[in-house]
Amino acid sequence: MPPSEDRFRRQEAFVPREALALLDVSVIGVGAIGRQVALQLAALGVRRLKLIDFDFVELTNVTTQGYLATDIGSSKVEATAQAVRQIDPTIEVVLLADRFRPEMSVGDVVFCCVDSITARAAIWRAVNQRCQCWIDGRMLGKRCEY
Repeated sequence: MPPSEDRFRRQEAFVPREALALLDVSVIGVGAIGRQVALQLAALGVRRLKLIDFDFVELTNVTTQGYLATDIGSSKVEATAQAVRQIDPTIEVVLLADRFRPEMSVGDVVFCCVDSITARAAIWRAVNQRCQCWIDGRMLGKRCEY
């Protein structure tokens, strides 16, 4: 079933589609939290989504991170991108199957969903001046400038 314009009707007052259309959104880490963030962003209508993660889906990720048994062995970014495309095949999805590196480009909005506090701090230092909105999926932290 193709995406319907009507699916956005209930959220329009809170999440204007025009605002979402302008944003490039990055999700760093697509494990338990990041995968769900990416899927919800797709459902909300984000148009450009970058997924960054170096890991592969393992059997234990099926019970703890919402991956499917058929995803086992796939990179987490590819498996998440497939799920995103099932929600809305028109979303532009960029995949970086690698660890985050400071020189990587990020979007206007960055969701940091990695496990390690050390990695989160390093990512924050690398991107906080390059994004409009930072959301740390593990710490409930955010910094938004609109």
